[in-house]
Amino acid sequence: MKRYFVPLLLFSALFLAASCEPEGPADKEPEPPVAEDIIEIPDEHFKHLLVNTNSIDTNGDQEGDSDIDLNNDGEIQRSEAEAVQGLLLHFDYTTIERYVDLSGIEHFINVTSLTVTGKGGIYDINKPDPKLLTYDFTALKKLEFLQVNHLASNYFEKFDLRGLTNLVELDLSHNRPTWYGDDEDYKEPYNFIEVKMQGLNRLKKMSFLNSFLYVDFCEVPALQILDMWYLEGGEPETFDFHCLTKLEWLNISENHIDNLILKNSSVLTTLLVRDIGSAPNSYLPHVEYICIDDISEEFEQIATLRDENTVVVTDCSF
Repeated sequence: MKRYFVPLLLFSALFLAASCEPEGPADKEPEPPVAEDIIEIPDEHFKHLLVNTNSIDTNGDQEGDSDIDLNNDGEIQRSEAEAVQGLLLHFDYTTIERYVDLSGIEHFINVTSLTVTGKGGIYDINKPDPKLLTYDFTALKKLEFLQVNHLASNYFEKFDLRGLTNLVELDLSHNRPTWYGDDEDYKEPYNFIEVKMQGLNRLKKMSFLNSFLYVDFCEVPALQILDMWYLEGGEPETFDFHCLTKLEWLNISENHIDNLILKNSSVLTTLLVRDIGSAPNSYLPHVEYICIDDISEEFEQIATLRDENTVVVTDCSF
């Protein structure tokens, strides 16, 4: 019996060892794929525009080419948001009857061009909203062009653009109150949007035609082109350009101007002042106070803005 005992024990040991070996990869249940981060867009109208309309400009021609939802899952993955360079947000305010919260825009970190506009933005929003909106674009560090138009200024607190060091062109035109009251009511602070622009050291061109904005031009010292045509009640108390030493082209036409400071150690190449003072077909009065550089060319540029009652000086303080 002994000669059969050892092989039997050896066979049993080998069988047990084989049965205890771990299963191979082919025998395992496959693990579920890791879900990619989903970008949260709280405002349904903002998300709908991104997912269901041609809101993405893929070739830089300011025309929408596709929606953002590349995998057609109805959501916005982080990779989809970060792939966007041109973003066009054209809202239909006549349908949605309110302004859109842009929370979530901070995830579009590679956007270089952004447009926010829509139809009916000023005239079709008449429902009071106790909470003023802020559009915060500070996370969009690669932004070079920004356009925000046709918003009712009395529904917004501020546009925050601080730290956008690559921004070259800014268009904030046609942002004004929804209602029309007495002239004095226009000057109430709640009708104006504060624009925070600290750090915009590369901004070259700015437009805010027909808008009610609080701006500090000393925050954008590299500005070369500025269009402030027809503010229509949104005029500042003083049109002060003393910080804009690189300014070359300025349009302040069709504005009621009491005080004007052009003194900035340079002379404009172009100054447009249509419909003011002695300009042809003018309906606006001459400027009361003007401060300029002690340069004869600049004195000639303001010829139609001044009359015998205008105070013109070269030694103003800021």
